[in-house]
Amino acid sequence: MRYSVDRTNRLERFIETVRDKPMPTGQASTDWLRANNFKDRRDKQFLEILELLDFVDSDMKPNQNWVSFQDKSKSTSLMSKILREKYSFLFDRYPDATNQSDANLEKIFVDRKFSEDQAGNAVETLKILLRFAGWM
Repeated sequence: MRYSVDRTNRLERFIETVRDKPMPTGQASTDWLRANNFKDRRDKQFLEILELLDFVDSDMKPNQNWVSFQDKSKSTSLMSKILREKYSFLFDRYPDATNQSDANLEKIFVDRKFSEDQAGNAVETLKILLRFAGWM
């Protein structure tokens, strides 16, 4: 499972697109990314974030979580629930993970066999996602 992206500077805009723009009528794909101005070849990794967040089914088609995320009255609580679940290894270690230092969080990713660079990107990715859960 992908916990980090190389393009963290574009991740926030991507999550806003997922929340605010029409869902794909079929699969979330590179065509859908391009149609939403994510045209760089490295933007493809954002599709894996959709899988991490459980916004797509096994065929990469939007599911009920994506629909619920687009409802702004539900998006924050849904993201909070999903992040607690998908990052349970962090919250099990630090129940107050949202208040931990980057170094403490990076250590957990390194313990999970991430390189130091990957761990740094994973923490940056997490912090961006946490904003959509109302925690940052």
